[in-house]
Amino acid sequence: MPSTNDLTTEDGLSTYLKAKNVEHTFITLLTGGTANYVYRATLPDVRTVIYKHAAPYLHSNKAFAFDPTRMDYEDRVLEILPPLLKQQIPKSAVHAVGWYSYDRDAKLLCIEDGGERELKKAYSDERLDVKRIGEEVGRWIAALHTCSTETSLSLTDEKDLNANNPVGVAIYRYSYNNLTTALVEYGHDAEFGKYINEVFGSKLATDNECVCHGDFWPGNVLVKFRDEKEQDVDLTVVDWEMTRRGTSATDVGQFAAESFLLDRFRGGKGLLPAFLNAYSAARKDDPIIDREWVRRMAVHWAVHVAFWPTGVKWVDREGTEKLVDIGVGVLRAVVDGDWETLRASELFRDVDDILTTFWEIV
Repeated sequence: MPSTNDLTTEDGLSTYLKAKNVEHTFITLLTGGTANYVYRATLPDVRTVIYKHAAPYLHSNKAFAFDPTRMDYEDRVLEILPPLLKQQIPKSAVHAVGWYSYDRDAKLLCIEDGGERELKKAYSDERLDVKRIGEEVGRWIAALHTCSTETSLSLTDEKDLNANNPVGVAIYRYSYNNLTTALVEYGHDAEFGKYINEVFGSKLATDNECVCHGDFWPGNVLVKFRDEKEQDVDLTVVDWEMTRRGTSATDVGQFAAESFLLDRFRGGKGLLPAFLNAYSAARKDDPIIDREWVRRMAVHWAVHVAFWPTGVKWVDREGTEKLVDIGVGVLRAVVDGDWETLRASELFRDVDDILTTFWEIV
């Protein structure tokens, strides 16, 4: 039976936990997310945990229906992937957020508290070695992709590799579906935006290489210093509800795009090349990484750079127009098969020459 508790309020969650005999001293509703109700609960021993509740609508807009089964997929992936990743990359500073419990009827997930700062906000912290973080994240996501090619996301049949998260698949095409609007606003051809969506956006529904995080960007990587020396950090990857089987190129393209924006506007610390270099080195012998993979990754990077800054402000209108131009330039290089222009683009600036041989792009 579905939960009768109202898990959209702090009092409602507290009532639910008391009914389950879960002792706690304090509950705080966290801000910043748009989809779910996320709380930090303090336990009697002062440890904290995170509770996530998926309602059948957006937290930020109750009029927008949003399938709560998305939380079922986050629960599944957090149970099955960590052991695989531990075998693949045992000494990484990066890990998927720890899983504690899940109430499927209530759509309430209890997970590790990875800290309060995500990499997007922590990027400017002079104490952080951003390049090292980029390398760690690049190697870790490469391990995720390579260890999960035979991992099913099915909620009923663990062997069904064709089963997928319909919410994640649908949401992930959002930027492609709306690319035309962004291009027209900044003086570009509407038909070109439609072409990119039809040719490349359509592939998102059938890609089936491996398990992807589905929303992989610095805002979903939490950063916490390991001790008082403030030298080493723990990096916790959160928000797995959009996880899906797809192409690894999209996870890489999304993280690379947001890394490019951080490098461009928050201090030029080299997150993008560090991430791409580490990822490519980790998969240098993987036959899946070929010219077509590079095209898909570059397209995803470019769609993100051309679309998202038109709605999520990084800079003034003139600066945003430049970002749209950069994205369109990369998209045209891909469509035209102009590998020389692609190699010289902002995407591959300061990326090691290993990519020249590895991806055969010049």
